[in-house]
Amino acid sequence: MVMCYSFLLESLLLGLLIEPIAAWNLQYVHNFLRPFAAFNAFQEIVWFVSQKQQVPELDQFIRIVDEAFGATATQTVINNNTELRMIRAPARRNHMSFVFTTGVDDPIMEVYNKVLLGRHFYFSVVMLIDNVTEIQLVHDLCRYLYDYQFFNSMIYFQSADGVNQLYGASKFPSMQIENRTDFQTYLRKSLSKVVNARSDVGGYGFPTPLRQDMPHLFRSQMGYDGSTYRIIETFVRFINGSFAELPLPPDALGGKAINMKQALQLVRDRRVEFLAHAYALFMPDEGIEKSYPLLVVQWCLMVPTSISVSTYFYPLQPFDFMVWFFVLGAFVALILLELLWLSIGKKRHSDGINDALLNSFCYIINIATARQLQKPPILRFLLLAAVFFYGFFLSANYTSTLGSILTVNLFHAQINTMEDIIRAQLPVMIIDYELEFLLQLHKELPEEFVKLLRPVDSGIFAEHQTNFNSTHAYFVTEDQWQFLDEQQKHLKQRIFKMSSICFGSYHLAYPLLMDSSLWRDIEYYTFRIHSSGLLNFYTRSCFETALYAGLVTRLPANSEYTSAGLAHLAIAFIYLLVMCVLGGIVFSLEILHARVSERKKVF
Repeated sequence: MVMCYSFLLESLLLGLLIEPIAAWNLQYVHNFLRPFAAFNAFQEIVWFVSQKQQVPELDQFIRIVDEAFGATATQTVINNNTELRMIRAPARRNHMSFVFTTGVDDPIMEVYNKVLLGRHFYFSVVMLIDNVTEIQLVHDLCRYLYDYQFFNSMIYFQSADGVNQLYGASKFPSMQIENRTDFQTYLRKSLSKVVNARSDVGGYGFPTPLRQDMPHLFRSQMGYDGSTYRIIETFVRFINGSFAELPLPPDALGGKAINMKQALQLVRDRRVEFLAHAYALFMPDEGIEKSYPLLVVQWCLMVPTSISVSTYFYPLQPFDFMVWFFVLGAFVALILLELLWLSIGKKRHSDGINDALLNSFCYIINIATARQLQKPPILRFLLLAAVFFYGFFLSANYTSTLGSILTVNLFHAQINTMEDIIRAQLPVMIIDYELEFLLQLHKELPEEFVKLLRPVDSGIFAEHQTNFNSTHAYFVTEDQWQFLDEQQKHLKQRIFKMSSICFGSYHLAYPLLMDSSLWRDIEYYTFRIHSSGLLNFYTRSCFETALYAGLVTRLPANSEYTSAGLAHLAIAFIYLLVMCVLGGIVFSLEILHARVSERKKVF
């Protein structure tokens, strides 16, 4: 399709070159463009018309183009609307633009830049209204096209002696102003790039910060490494380029931790074409966009697991709240069933309320009842058979789970909800600029949680998080957690865990200059990387490199641990003592009740 654009544009411009004297060769444009309308190449033709000076024969020129493309393309005339964006227009592909301007200071150039934001790679023809007497005017326009990535645009003008000329700008390996009047030569050069199916930047050094950002990018003994850096570095070598390190101020600890807010601003200021640091926590705007995503990552909290549980609650741990709820519900249902049997006169099966309670309790915990049923009805037999299986699996599950708990290390309470964080009053460390991102997207966060947030510099954050300082919880993306977790995977009891407190899923991608001339090359390349699984390989291997470089360590295992042995069964004896006391009280009350009843009979 790019070749089709090029061919159509070249044909149009060659028509403009045929007449050396007339500025607007309307008849040739009319005869030339009409046959190409059958290709349906353009869905939109946009006219940018200067208001500084009257454009001669403009209406007739637009009508001629409309006659040629009216069946396949709509036309839009713009002169001062900077709010319109062609990227959001119904026709999002294959449009061509004509710009009628007096020079780089013409307000229409700003309109042209804003309206085509995100679509600067489409073909445009910038047409100077007056004959050019100073070539510097053309050079200034070429610089403008270079600065705002209009590399597929042409400048058409007539010199003072009436000669039609074409100029343009190229970026790699350095900024060059090209005289493209010999359009056939330019065409052959452009087609050779299309045949090669890749850009060749001729050794261009792409400026970018290269700072510590594990696991994405870090410096080792062998040079720079990292899971996403190796991908983008391979791409740069593929297009015959290299990286030129762009210095940034040191972090708060005097180190080289990456500050992504500063790095993204470099892209917005058009000092960087794309960053070597992949990042997920930013939103594209009019100055920056994302490459094809390498990965979709969740942004969650990693929390310490050092909050212990009293062993007196071990007997309650095998079941969660819902299991205990159903146990009690089944117990109440069986009591009601026994009482129903009593109310309809089936006393041979239950002698009283006391036996009803006792039988129900025995059925639930799967032990023999005080008095066996001799000839139960079929309905009750089926019901009690179901209760038997229920009690069997319930008691077996409880016994096995409690046995497992009593033979392993002491376990810890898991912080899995924001309420747990607030209840434990655990401070949460976050990078200062990521706090702005968080509060911008999540305005509904509880005030108690916001008070626990501790914004710090990226260097301080990396120091605490990498060393697993358990006094804080930390914000972490999924890929970073997988890297950090390698330090503690061998531990029997891990220091940190990935909680279920998450704040959304985001695309891990390379920040890219809006309308970068390399966006299509990067998109195709990262798409193939995403499909091949090469990122997973680099992620696994980069930990060993960081370990060898001394940036991370395998945390030492602590062989001293307390197993939950018989010492933790004290709660069982406490329960037994409590039940004995209650049984003694009930027995005393029954004796007292019997004696009172005997005295009433005597009197």
